[in-house]
Amino acid sequence: MDPIYYYLFGATAVVFIVLGWYLKIQGKKELQQQRQAAEQNRVHTPILPKPVNTTNPEMIRLQLQAYERLIILTERMSLSNLISKFDVSNSNAAQLQQQLVQHIKSEFEYNVSQQLYVSTVAWDAVKNLKDQNIFIINQIAAILTPTAPAIDLSKQIAGLLAADENASLQPIVSALLQKEAKQLMSAA
Repeated sequence: MDPIYYYLFGATAVVFIVLGWYLKIQGKKELQQQRQAAEQNRVHTPILPKPVNTTNPEMIRLQLQAYERLIILTERMSLSNLISKFDVSNSNAAQLQQQLVQHIKSEFEYNVSQQLYVSTVAWDAVKNLKDQNIFIINQIAAILTPTAPAIDLSKQIAGLLAADENASLQPIVSALLQKEAKQLMSAA
């Protein structure tokens, strides 16, 4: 493989690491601002809004099913699961890129109605995961020639995930969904 690809891959990895670091700092700043606003107003609001709570058992069942479906969705959209799902032996990088992005979009669209039953924070996290994964795929595909073997795109994605455990939002989003589902179960 041409050394320029390694340079571009390294540069892309650095961009993602810096972006993750920036988002982490921004998230901490937002949480701190929320805490300060709550203290000033003497309003005790939770950092993470709780899922819509109701005493209606049918609604609770629907909400729990929605959290279950979204947890499954996050697993299906995880980059490591995606790259193992497609046959890379007879396609090129552009074809694999298109398949990966289309798969993420169709999985997301299939589950879009679940936003009715979960908190805004949970749904925004799922949307961010979708957007981030598409961004990563497109950025890595951009450093490869479109006719490069699909295995090269697959290896670059796997390399990014191996190089930085924080490259993917999937574990964070999954943990958030699980936490909110457990809150709902304990309130029922």
